[in-house]
Amino acid sequence: MKIKYKNTNFFKEFDTKYAYKKPDLGIKFLSDSIQLKLWQPLAHKVRVFVYDKNNTSKIIQIFDSQKLDTIWKTFLPLELEGNYYQYQIWHPDGQINFALDPYAISLAAFDWEGDEKKIAFGALVNINSKKAGKKPKTLQTLNNNHTDNYIYELHVRDFTSLKSQKDFQNKLGTFNALLEADLFGYVKKLGISHVQLLPIQSVFSLNEQNQNILYKNKGSHWTTNYNWGYDPHNYFSINGQYSSNPNDPYVRIAEFRNLVAQAHQKGIGVIMDVVYNHMMTNNIFNNILDGYYYRDNAKIKPVIYAPLADERYMVRRLMIDSLKYFVQEFGIDGFRFDLSCFHHKETIDMIAKELRAINPNIILYGEAWKFSDLKYSQSYIKGISGNNIAFGYFNDTVRNAIKGDEHSKFQPGLISKFDKKLFKQYVSSVVGNISDFEFGEIKHSKVSYDLFANDIAINLNYVACHDGMTLWDKINTTTQNISFLQRIEMYRQALMMTVFCQGRQFVLAGTELLQSKPCDISGEEADKCVFGNYDDFNEQPDNNAWHWNSYKTTDYTNGLKWLHLENRDVQKYVFDFFKKLNKFRQQTEFFRLSTNQAIKENLKFQIVDQKRGILSLQIKVNKQTVEVIHNFSDSEFSYDKDKKVLFSSKINYTKGILQPHHSVLLEVKNG
Repeated sequence: MKIKYKNTNFFKEFDTKYAYKKPDLGIKFLSDSIQLKLWQPLAHKVRVFVYDKNNTSKIIQIFDSQKLDTIWKTFLPLELEGNYYQYQIWHPDGQINFALDPYAISLAAFDWEGDEKKIAFGALVNINSKKAGKKPKTLQTLNNNHTDNYIYELHVRDFTSLKSQKDFQNKLGTFNALLEADLFGYVKKLGISHVQLLPIQSVFSLNEQNQNILYKNKGSHWTTNYNWGYDPHNYFSINGQYSSNPNDPYVRIAEFRNLVAQAHQKGIGVIMDVVYNHMMTNNIFNNILDGYYYRDNAKIKPVIYAPLADERYMVRRLMIDSLKYFVQEFGIDGFRFDLSCFHHKETIDMIAKELRAINPNIILYGEAWKFSDLKYSQSYIKGISGNNIAFGYFNDTVRNAIKGDEHSKFQPGLISKFDKKLFKQYVSSVVGNISDFEFGEIKHSKVSYDLFANDIAINLNYVACHDGMTLWDKINTTTQNISFLQRIEMYRQALMMTVFCQGRQFVLAGTELLQSKPCDISGEEADKCVFGNYDDFNEQPDNNAWHWNSYKTTDYTNGLKWLHLENRDVQKYVFDFFKKLNKFRQQTEFFRLSTNQAIKENLKFQIVDQKRGILSLQIKVNKQTVEVIHNFSDSEFSYDKDKKVLFSSKINYTKGILQPHHSVLLEVKNG
């Protein structure tokens, strides 16, 4: 039975009447039984079907649930631990649905088999059991979460998928393989503070039991068994494909706990990418209470289906409960919210309050785009509203200024071609895009979208992420007839331009080794790959094209290209340069000024010449001063050759001369 809207206040009245506020939904192991609680205020009857842990087609027992106010409570014997369950819900109109418990903390290994109507099985597991592993200890950090964070975005499979299985005891593409490859020791050497994992919660369009690495031409388009994770299935359970045994519902819990624990031991935080704006199929919650969980009348949708109705009490509660679960049980250090623009401000505010009551250092950021079914004033939207909760916004202003518009595939950025509009956007970006910087007569972008940060904590600088082209691919699809080393110099300038902006930093995994995504026509959306003019590493992409939306294609496309490091120029001029650049940022305060006031007091522009494409500024901290000079023009520019060069985007240079498209960081002697 579908709930029908009666008036604009219908759901407020519905929540007032039916919302459940006790903190005990889902599964709980008692001393003498297993307790299950499901919120469904309108059902006439609810039953729990328990299935054999070795054969989910075999029903072990059926239990009638007891209705208590707006929830249904069921007690199961303890000996059923480890088996699986589903709810059977009898609706007032006579319809009977099977449904997955939205609070299930683990699932039976799932294979969608191309069927959106398939219903998963929850697992009867005890989060406090030894089989679930130990809770990780809290990360010990002195980081100022407003500006110190340096975040490394990674898909679990990608770090090891293109390594050799013979060198690993653990299956490639799993949590344990990340540890065997020493992910956290590796990123620590790169100067990274946090690893953000693409969604690790259970997803729908996947066969968890098939963990085979997909090499070139091994995809199957929409059913390719590689998944970024943006088709949520359950918000408490973990994707079993990343575990050593998808068929044991405890293993995914224990191994993810261990992964976070090992990160914390190395001093690295773990951030989860979460997707609460949509689900793979709205049947997942509609099977429980059709018409409640989603804004079915939304005219703008995040993907195909209507967005989750986060303003409704039990939806917002589900979001917050699942986030708290990962903080409390797994020690998660932060969350990236996919399309946060579909969430109300009140939801994000409550999330921040609830999570920081557990861990004050929780990091929160999201995609605050002008893309939503909500009024822009209702959500945190870049250029429309700031915030006072240090909720970060991805900064596409600086991204586009550096490498070119992500939505205009062949448009170059300042690293390859001067553009006055991009120049002014970058001038606004070097101060962290704060809205109260006193530019005076300095030419800069004055639009609110480019001066969006009422607090520097809101700004999240990046030049590439999982969406869109990698930095190297963008350079290779927007330039022609330029040597390999010249393109590396463009790449180095882009890295300097990003790191030398105030605010938090975010980088795509593999940026340190010229990560690239060669097209594979066996994967999904291969027709949207972009033609490139080079193939420096003989990766032989189909149609000599490069992927910009590789969410469901092969490991050949997505995996980190470790072989790039066999090239000495990549090792020396990119990898080593990247490490030194990050180390300088993290060990000095010049580019980590933690308040708007500190930026206004310590950052001074020296030259802003829009006609010549020259930008120079100085930053003074603790009686030490550095000067950044960018030349975006096709002509040389002279500077004081007595100043020490700390970093140069050009590999070979003459002191005192800034070559075309050349950036330097100089040490300034204070008189």
